[in-house]
Amino acid sequence: MLTAVNSRDFDCGGLVYHLNHYLTVKCEGCGTISFCHISKFSEEEDHDAHGCPFLVPHMTHYPGMSKPKTDPFVDPIRFEELMRVPNTRFDTTRLARTGMLDELDRAYWADSYLSCTLLIRAILDHVPPVFGQRSFAEVANNHSGAGRSFRESMLHLENSSRKVADSNLHLPIRQKESLPTKTQVEFRADLDVLLAEVVRVLRSGH
Repeated sequence: MLTAVNSRDFDCGGLVYHLNHYLTVKCEGCGTISFCHISKFSEEEDHDAHGCPFLVPHMTHYPGMSKPKTDPFVDPIRFEELMRVPNTRFDTTRLARTGMLDELDRAYWADSYLSCTLLIRAILDHVPPVFGQRSFAEVANNHSGAGRSFRESMLHLENSSRKVADSNLHLPIRQKESLPTKTQVEFRADLDVLLAEVVRVLRSGH
């Protein structure tokens, strides 16, 4: 059993900014505490094999902490993009930073898949006003300008992830139960498509 404290901060001074990600993990069995700090600086860029720029990460850890057992549910790039969105009529604090996306990451890392299903649903209920819609079903069916693939991804989120969440949220107690698994909450690709479009729309000011 592990206890994890996962936090991020964003320090901006004009055009120059720092991104910091802190992770502290305690084993409830042996009591071992591990700490990891990943930092990125806007002035330190590199380019991948396709020529796309990315911020160079610097990692320190104590003691030698093993690689996390899962990849992040939310790509760190999306956190950075949401933090850098200029002031708009929508405040993304509850969505990103220490909000729902950050909690989703922590729940996924801790194998808390029941919480993951509910947080995904909460995110779908939270973002429709960005697209000028009242519900996520309207986003999936009516949002234009993002192409057919966006619509297919959103319909998958609406029709599949929402049903998974509903079954966990509304099902009364039974004599025998089973819990959701990692496979049941695997909506990372579709959620990333959604977040990318949220960033694009917020940047455009529409």
